[in-house]
Amino acid sequence: MSVIKRIARSLVLAGVCFSVLGVTQAGAAAVPVERGTAKPKDFPMLSACGCHASLIDQWSKSMHSQALSDPLYLTKLEEAKKATGGALGPFCNKCHGPAATMTGEIMKGGQLSPGVATGVNCGFCHLVTGDTGKKANTSQLVTLDGVRRAQIKDPQAPHPATYSAFHESPEFCAGCHNVDHPVNGMHLEATYREYIESPWAKEGVTCQDCHMSKAPGVIGPFTGQAAGGAPERNNIYAMSFTGGQVALGDAGLATAMLKSAAKVKLEAPEILESGSTEVTVTITNVGAGHYLPTGLTEVREMWLEVYVENPDGTKTPVGEHRFGTILQDDKGNAPVELWEATKIKSDDRIPPRESVTKKYSFSMPAGAKKASLKAALLYRSAPEEFAKKAGVDNPITEMAAATSMVYASQAELEAANREQVGQGRFFDGINLIVAAVGLLVTIGIVAFFLLRGRKTA
Repeated sequence: MSVIKRIARSLVLAGVCFSVLGVTQAGAAAVPVERGTAKPKDFPMLSACGCHASLIDQWSKSMHSQALSDPLYLTKLEEAKKATGGALGPFCNKCHGPAATMTGEIMKGGQLSPGVATGVNCGFCHLVTGDTGKKANTSQLVTLDGVRRAQIKDPQAPHPATYSAFHESPEFCAGCHNVDHPVNGMHLEATYREYIESPWAKEGVTCQDCHMSKAPGVIGPFTGQAAGGAPERNNIYAMSFTGGQVALGDAGLATAMLKSAAKVKLEAPEILESGSTEVTVTITNVGAGHYLPTGLTEVREMWLEVYVENPDGTKTPVGEHRFGTILQDDKGNAPVELWEATKIKSDDRIPPRESVTKKYSFSMPAGAKKASLKAALLYRSAPEEFAKKAGVDNPITEMAAATSMVYASQAELEAANREQVGQGRFFDGINLIVAAVGLLVTIGIVAFFLLRGRKTA
């Protein structure tokens, strides 16, 4: 394609994008996420972002894309609206539908414009230019000038685009991932606060580095393209926004993220001839830049199970502990709902890179010669009863686990060791036979071709 044709093509594309994106006059002032601060034309449909098809595909599987349609959210929202006479609805919808809040459509009910109906979307996020300084309760500021902002320092786009340092900062996420009670100011969700006080923040690792990386457990941006035909860059982020919602989000990514967050260590004696002994379980938050769990922590479920795995597949419980936040009202009642809370009664979650140790009494099952002891850290996004009410699947994910064999006597331990050695020798023998057969086959093939070559000569 000639230079003139490329320029002409770019101008045509630019004209289309300017029209679709609804470019306004230069120097537009930043506005807050409040009713009446924007019009539907300020937020384009996803089809206007077709050059970014791969990024849209990633976003479409995320919880950001479902922010206004998530059945768990909608169920909790209805409970809140009923309890508060509808007062809490607009407050919650600001984070879950910021663009729809700004256009005022979400307050009117009925069908939303295509550019605002998809929750937390491209049209909103790439118009954000800063915040009010509060860093909570949808404190983002939006500049409705049609200029798309991102981490690319030299954007080469057929539409207005510019570099935004704010999009590279953890503060970009703070506006919706810090939630304070609208009346008493109590911290209801404090993911950003937990992060900003963590070792990860001190080391310069951002929210984007973990939740928008190439894969769960991998830190930082990666090499790739921001759009089809765009230059290859080394600071690309995925639009997956991976979290812990296995049922409604991208199940594979969410499971991997949960499994990268924690480690479990189980300490138990090898031999227990009689009576009981103490076993110790240590859980360490190794991969999350915030507490485990985080977010809506009186709803999220993370718990430790310690048990014996019986030969028939059943479990004999040894101990259990549930991690989370319990909210209390001004009369001392607990637990209570978000809108009733005035203080936190208890919070035993695990801070970033810190450990929690639990001890349990263990006795060998009656008549058993050995026992397979297991400690498993488990997670699910909501209590089962609430999930059923919302009509969603509610899988349990094993985040981390550790096992330890306990024997009823020294003789049983030695017998197990001999059996293990015997199995090792058996498999070593099998491996030698396989290797020998492979060698013979190779020799046979070589000999065949040598003889064939001589006959041909």
